[in-house]
Amino acid sequence: MASFPITGLRGDPSSRETLDGMDSRCKRMPENEELCRRLHQRLVFLHDFVLPLKAEDAQKRQYVAVVVRLIKIMRRTPLLLRLANSEAMVQNLKGLQLQLDQVQRDVGQGDTPEMTLWKEQWENDRAQQFQKLQERVPKASDRMLVNEVRGDRKLQEALMTLSNGMNWEGQSPDMVKLKQETFDRVSKYAQLNGLQMFEWFIPIDNVEYEDEAIGNRGTFGDVSRGTWTNNNGRVNVVVKRLFPELSANSDQAFLRQLELWSSIPSDKHILKLYGGSHVTSPQFYVCEDAHNGNLAEFLEENEDFFWQMFLGVAEGIKVLHSQKIVHCALKCANILVGADYTAKLTDFGFSSVRTLSAGLSDKSAKATEAAIRWKPKEVLEQAGNEEPQYASDIYSLGMCLIEALSHEVPFGMDDDTDVMEKIMRGELPDRPEDVSNDTWNLITRISNVNPTKRPSLDEVINEFSVRAAEEHKLHPVPRSVGLESGTSSAAPAAA
Repeated sequence: MASFPITGLRGDPSSRETLDGMDSRCKRMPENEELCRRLHQRLVFLHDFVLPLKAEDAQKRQYVAVVVRLIKIMRRTPLLLRLANSEAMVQNLKGLQLQLDQVQRDVGQGDTPEMTLWKEQWENDRAQQFQKLQERVPKASDRMLVNEVRGDRKLQEALMTLSNGMNWEGQSPDMVKLKQETFDRVSKYAQLNGLQMFEWFIPIDNVEYEDEAIGNRGTFGDVSRGTWTNNNGRVNVVVKRLFPELSANSDQAFLRQLELWSSIPSDKHILKLYGGSHVTSPQFYVCEDAHNGNLAEFLEENEDFFWQMFLGVAEGIKVLHSQKIVHCALKCANILVGADYTAKLTDFGFSSVRTLSAGLSDKSAKATEAAIRWKPKEVLEQAGNEEPQYASDIYSLGMCLIEALSHEVPFGMDDDTDVMEKIMRGELPDRPEDVSNDTWNLITRISNVNPTKRPSLDEVINEFSVRAAEEHKLHPVPRSVGLESGTSSAAPAAA
């Protein structure tokens, strides 16, 4: 029978083969079997309507995406995690049904019974999910629930996921009660009473990310675009994962950074953190997707907004300093630009994770060596345990100005060792072409080798404000509030 490849699954299996194998997969999660079968039946119904379409047609790409995602979420999972993620599973399956609604309309089948059948059966299928969990979970022994998870670290993660699962909206009081009772008895059996919970914790099962990393390799992890499923549905996000070789050694350091970031008051110039996990391997955090890329990339195409963007950067640094946080890794790659053309700081305060990663990862060590180009002499002279200085961020801001004006990293193609020697001698990168005397004088003051002779952050903001105001008269940033202070717009809270 005619078929087409399902790209996104290993080996690109045929569509017929994939659909035929779904029946047994549905049985892996008895509590969700009916919910999954509804999707399977619809996929079978729609198959021959998308079959003749080209691979690049939107309807076929959507259909294939639903198949791939359904296969992935039907993988074998311990009962404890299936209970914990019951609401996330419902949200995911509903989202897939809604995607198939669009496919069905687009292929001319919007008036068939298959369009509404799943909605008519939805509440009944959801009720069956609880009934089957209620039958299975209390009968499962504490030992079975624990052993199925395999390992103390994974058990801690599973219990945090279960605790998180109690906070989902829309679930019945009986489901919440079942989760609480299961949490209590498993915690007692495993002697994990008093396990600390965090509002920002996000279970890894609620996050999907692309395999391909975006941007340059960071000093402690890779960044990918993805989605996060929460009470509000699926949200497009950016996911940063630590290098795998760091995971076993950085739990507490990563925990401190997540706690630090989550404690910062919401501000438009600080990238929004949704949450993350310090007990997953590898650890990860989830934040908003800044759609306009990093600052260097943005200014290459939008140089008319130069000072307005850098004013936002300086205001973001002020927010961090007001919370007694030194960025410690300021460079254009760590300054992102949101959809509203607002500069947003990210990857701040991760100095302890970076220090650990440099010793454990060759990938990180290379990235760390390259990062010296934005660091002042006083930082390079540190033995490693000194408190960072606010003035060091001022110097790094000066290097960001040079980076954005020259369209290359500070000191250009110079070898990292040569760069280190130049910084220690108090030398600056070469003056970029076409930079006015006024601008260069400001940069040299900001990048003074002596931290006590650098202008204060308030002085920098005043200098930037004057330039930004003049620039704004000629080239106002579209839909931007770059010349005003304020908090960011509403965003989904961590589930």
